[in-house]
Amino acid sequence: MKELRPIDDTLFRTMAKGNIILVEHIVRLSLNRDDIKILSVNTQDDIHLFKDSHSVILDCLAVDSEGNLYNIEVQATNTGNLRKRARYISSAIDVKYTLEAGEKDYNKIKDQIVIFLMEDDIFDKGKQLYEFKRYDDQSKLSLDDGSRIIYINAKNKGRKELDNLMQSLISSDYKTMKDDVIKECAMYYKTSEIGEDEVCEAMREYAAKSFDSGMAKGVAKGKTEILLDFVNKGAITLDYAIENSGLPKEEFLSIAETLGYKL
Repeated sequence: MKELRPIDDTLFRTMAKGNIILVEHIVRLSLNRDDIKILSVNTQDDIHLFKDSHSVILDCLAVDSEGNLYNIEVQATNTGNLRKRARYISSAIDVKYTLEAGEKDYNKIKDQIVIFLMEDDIFDKGKQLYEFKRYDDQSKLSLDDGSRIIYINAKNKGRKELDNLMQSLISSDYKTMKDDVIKECAMYYKTSEIGEDEVCEAMREYAAKSFDSGMAKGVAKGKTEILLDFVNKGAITLDYAIENSGLPKEEFLSIAETLGYKL
């Protein structure tokens, strides 16, 4: 628990679960708007649209008073193609949530925004926030389809409020956090017995679900490597992985080094 940060999957999902105030705060800061009213929050929604399609587990999906959708994803490590991942997530959300079966009026599709909160700047252009919309290359005419993808990183500075938010998300010590909303929430989960139990239970559920899923799909990975993947994603702590590997600490770390994991 001590080394977990709000930008790590398990802690973020636990903090955001049912927490409209927290999620609304993040959405407002990300879009630099104070008029957004979040009505509902769903964490760890598993979108599996078709039998043979790749499923998506959302970190947090929120709906505002206008019916617009906001997907918040935290990314502690720069792994995988986050640009293509954002596209896939956005498409999956559209298919599952924007139109009911039999509805033919596409005007009823509400706006949908995917927000990635990241530790690193994957574009390496020195900006804190990157916002992408569809438009014509030559005339710059906006398609205005209501879809946006936003990447915000902690590496670069920008608006002070966003600076404080990102600084708090990558901090493991709640006492040093500059964003009051994040700080208060993190303090609860890091210092109260009930809060710590909730995070530990979330770790167990996430690890068990993902491990069972991986085995069912015949993924050619040993238990140790799967646990190491979870550590890299911020889903579980290193201590938790070692404890549940069934191996001595020295052997676990030796395997990690052999596999090329930097812990």
